[in-house]
Amino acid sequence: MHRLLFGFLIALALIVPGQGCADRAIPDDNLAYPVLVSLDTGSQGSGFFLRTATKVWLVTAAHVLFDETSGNLKGKKAKLLSYSRDPKEAGRNVIELDLPTLLGAERIRRHPTEEVAIVHIGNVSDAAGTTATGAGSFSMVSGASLKEKTPSGILCPGIDAVKRFGDVLTANTIYVFGYPTSLGIKEVPQIDPFRPLLRFGIIAGTNPSRKTIILDCPSYPGNSGGPVLEVEDVGLGTRRFRLIGLVIQFVPFAETWVNVTHKYQNLMMSNSGYAVAASMDAVIELMGTP
Repeated sequence: MHRLLFGFLIALALIVPGQGCADRAIPDDNLAYPVLVSLDTGSQGSGFFLRTATKVWLVTAAHVLFDETSGNLKGKKAKLLSYSRDPKEAGRNVIELDLPTLLGAERIRRHPTEEVAIVHIGNVSDAAGTTATGAGSFSMVSGASLKEKTPSGILCPGIDAVKRFGDVLTANTIYVFGYPTSLGIKEVPQIDPFRPLLRFGIIAGTNPSRKTIILDCPSYPGNSGGPVLEVEDVGLGTRRFRLIGLVIQFVPFAETWVNVTHKYQNLMMSNSGYAVAASMDAVIELMGTP
């Protein structure tokens, strides 16, 4: 009887979290996912790093790098800012890109139909970073230069951290990471534009014809290109966090006001609170990775 009771207490201790021990809702290093993409022309967006067995890529929305009308690059230089995999660690990671050089070397790839672009910025020197929380060594390619680096390194999740469109689960919880630099009033510094913000929501639905994901989570200019993580409950209090896509646009709520007397109309657009994410399928297609 005593043995049975002792065994029950041990099992209970393993299942029930310890009192006084605060756990973050996501793994600590996941806070390092978002990358601020700043162009020399003043425009900004978000992105994240991803690595295959041999290469390291910047993933972002196509309109962060390319003009939507002309299709040309928005600038010649880009600065990539991210933070340490250890939230308690000071410092930051800064990479500078020469966009025309990278484009000329065919290291920038833009998806032909989806709002996704990737940039080959480095080559993998070891296999340590091919895991979901990888920070293995990699060397910069011509056109990319590392200016600052934190002791814990740069978060470069591998393909095993990715979830394809067909496996995305509607109604699951998601986290959206990014730099919504359009928010706030510059004269009232409520938000540090050089620090990322998180949003919390759910997967509201999917659009199978485009392989996009509808998020019940608002997004704003600056969020474009930011990573979206789905939370999977795998039982016994264990959760998994998988990359399912990147923010590409918000869903507007449109109202048309008609003045019958003077025969004119006015279209008003507001943020519906929903956002659209491109799935990781488009990213994998660009990388050419099975």
